[in-house]
Amino acid sequence: MDKKVVIVGAGIVGLSTAYYLNKAGVDVTIIDSTDGKDNCSYGNAGYISPSHIIPLASPGIISQGLKWMLNKSSPFYIKPKLSQDLLKWGWLFKKAATDKRVKAAIPLLYDLTTQSQKLYEEILREETIEAGYHKPGLLMVCQTKEALKHEVELVEIANQYGLEASQLSKEETERMDPNVHYNMAGSVYFGCDGWMTPNAFMEQFKSLLVNNGVKIDFKTELQAIETKGNKISGFVTDKKNYQADEFVIAAGSWSPLLMKHLKIDLPLQAGKGYSFTIENPPTMPKLPSILVEARVATTPMLHGFRVAGTMEISGINHEVNPARVQGIIDSVKEAMPEFQNYGFDTIKPWAGLRPCTPDGLPYIGRPRSIDNLLVGTGHAMLGWTLGPITGMLLTQYITGQSLDIESNLLNVERYN
Repeated sequence: MDKKVVIVGAGIVGLSTAYYLNKAGVDVTIIDSTDGKDNCSYGNAGYISPSHIIPLASPGIISQGLKWMLNKSSPFYIKPKLSQDLLKWGWLFKKAATDKRVKAAIPLLYDLTTQSQKLYEEILREETIEAGYHKPGLLMVCQTKEALKHEVELVEIANQYGLEASQLSKEETERMDPNVHYNMAGSVYFGCDGWMTPNAFMEQFKSLLVNNGVKIDFKTELQAIETKGNKISGFVTDKKNYQADEFVIAAGSWSPLLMKHLKIDLPLQAGKGYSFTIENPPTMPKLPSILVEARVATTPMLHGFRVAGTMEISGINHEVNPARVQGIIDSVKEAMPEFQNYGFDTIKPWAGLRPCTPDGLPYIGRPRSIDNLLVGTGHAMLGWTLGPITGMLLTQYITGQSLDIESNLLNVERYN
């Protein structure tokens, strides 16, 4: 196919889009303002999670969030500021956090997550990428009976969709993962989930694309978008101008700033998450776990034990808040006794920005007003999980194939 496409963003969504376009014979260039080592696709927990079929905006989250807001080391924090974008986002989030909206989102998230997992497994197999992929397993570790009761409700929903999920007692959990003796009331085991080491995958995936002829220009900042009628005629960067037949914005939390060049409103807030990796942990769990009350994710990876958590809405910045990192450390010590005497003073905290839409569903598709633009962003905590399916869908738009998944809930201009 004799088409030229320029993609903004070298995270998992941008690389996956380039991968499928390249396979379809399209000439692809990716531009990214960073050096390619610091986006959300590197420091995340590495989960590929069909179990995550409940969107971020769900009933009960607002009252829980208000309680957390009063605690500076809690899992969720919004930095108070008078910003029109933030106020609008908060209002839309409140409107989306209803049973009806959640019920409509579940089948869509099921389709997206399960198909994306299959695509990952195909890429790993066909391209012989070694990123420590394991399936099955994810444990939702609950320290209290109340948390366990809530997680068991999710098991029932997962089972209705044929996803492997079950409730485990403390003893059953320890038989499954004898390396950790969690302080817990019990756990939920999602056998449908997988995990890998994201930085290992990203480095090999990037090399594969470059070897296959995809051009990647790092440290290249998009400064203006030129239009002619209802088409983009070029991307203006600090290095040079880029012309193409089609343009893709997959720039994560920066996407709304770029869309403002086109007067398209994309309600989205950057949800900062932190992680750190312990190279020689006192014990290496066999399975990844989410410490449910603390919303902390732990993952055994190729190069150590990764711990990730918090959702901090404080604008676009990578500043590390020590109180929030300490909150994660305290949660690990409380839930995992093996780590109680571990000295966390050598850890190097990392911060990444998850692009969060008000309804917890991504923006994937074409805006009505621009004929040759596609957008793939807003995946919140599912960015790593949904990279390949987003890339596949954007490729299907560009190459004129029928879409594997179609839904108005993904509409880029649903809030315009």
